[in-house]
Amino acid sequence: MTDPQLIAVRRQEAPASAPGWLRRELSNPLFRNAYALVANGGLTGLLGLAYWALGAKLYAPDDMGRNWAVIQAIMFVGSVTMLNFLLIRFIPQTARHTRALVLVCYGTGAVAAALLAAGFLLTLDRWGESFQHLDHWRAGLWFVAMAVAWNLWNQQEGVFTGLRHAGWVPIVNVAFGVTKLVLLVALASAYPGDGVTLSWFVPASVMLIPVSVFVFGRLIPAHRRANFGRGARPTHRDVAKYVGGAYVGGAFQYASISLIPVVVAAHISSTTNAYFQMAWALGMMLDLLALTLSLSLTVEGSFDQERLAESARAALRRTLTLMTPVVVLVVVAAPFGLRFFGHEYADRGAPLLQILALAVLPKALIELYIGVLRVENRTRLIALLQAVRFAGVLAMVLIVVQPDRLATIGLAIVGVNTLVAATVLPGLLRATRSNRSGPAGGSGPAANRSDRSGPSDRPGPSPAAGGRVIS
Repeated sequence: MTDPQLIAVRRQEAPASAPGWLRRELSNPLFRNAYALVANGGLTGLLGLAYWALGAKLYAPDDMGRNWAVIQAIMFVGSVTMLNFLLIRFIPQTARHTRALVLVCYGTGAVAAALLAAGFLLTLDRWGESFQHLDHWRAGLWFVAMAVAWNLWNQQEGVFTGLRHAGWVPIVNVAFGVTKLVLLVALASAYPGDGVTLSWFVPASVMLIPVSVFVFGRLIPAHRRANFGRGARPTHRDVAKYVGGAYVGGAFQYASISLIPVVVAAHISSTTNAYFQMAWALGMMLDLLALTLSLSLTVEGSFDQERLAESARAALRRTLTLMTPVVVLVVVAAPFGLRFFGHEYADRGAPLLQILALAVLPKALIELYIGVLRVENRTRLIALLQAVRFAGVLAMVLIVVQPDRLATIGLAIVGVNTLVAATVLPGLLRATRSNRSGPAGGSGPAANRSDRSGPSDRPGPSPAAGGRVIS
């Protein structure tokens, strides 16, 4: 790509009325996408606080705990089967076949979610009291439908991010959050036993239709026009090689977020689970902030691999700058803030939330390194890191889980993530200093990684290198 083309791609200017520093920040797609995702995390976090507060006031703790156990199970099934990693990695390098890539990911994810949901329902006797009400064909059918809807809903975020239109993510999620709040209140009297779950997944299912029309009718055609003929394209072989390790890594990542609370729910009562899930949900909102720059780094690194080291340095600085004060604020404010939900929520949930907040910083370093690995197609290492992290957390949680000492779960998570972060930190620092050659070059550390990590680090070999080019 020529210098003028690079400048045209990278300078999608912020409004002229914005201050100079803000224009400079937003003219960089890495930060523009990242800040959009950070805004999404902040806005959805505020709506989540309001949602939890109303839920704690309107629903009994045992109903809250049971509903949230089901929600986490649906999230696990829907998330572990989605293919966001593929969308975020390869949409930036496709043009003509972007629509086909998205549809294949949607269809594959939806079928996998339905099958996994059915498998979960067949093993209900192993999951404890919080899930036994699903042992009816009608409730089971709803469970499967909601898992499929959640899969597609989350894959939409991957599409927005891969298209470099992450600014739409907070807009869509705010609309979802507001609708969810309204339904939470409206369903409290008519459906006190299932209102929380319905308020979560009914709006996601309904909103899929207009959002999909917008994505397929406007954003994908615009992406095709803007990127047709730009740079090298990935081949089918590149995508196939990337899928295996990347999917395994993504599955373990989402299992760390959604399967862990399902396992905890199987070992504690529904009432205790309400206190645990409150702290867990708020802690996962912080994790979302940690993920944002990693996802944006993957997108921008895929667009321009020559600037990966520069983007990694910038992402690391922004991560530490943004996350450190947020962590300190949560640690200090958690005991006071959770009293708004009720004394039991504060007394039993605040210590866990404080520890989960501390875990965000090592998690952020791990996610940034994984963002670098995604760009370099080192999917085997991604899978290994995510597997080690998940297995370590799961093993420790099963050992330490105690209904009257929920904070021990947080200590297990902090310990495992700190060890993994210490292991990957040297590699992350090397990535911020490395001098990468361009796609046409053959030297440098990136050029020698294909034997360890699957496909070449270059964005896409020519058709002669094997495989049909996806353009």
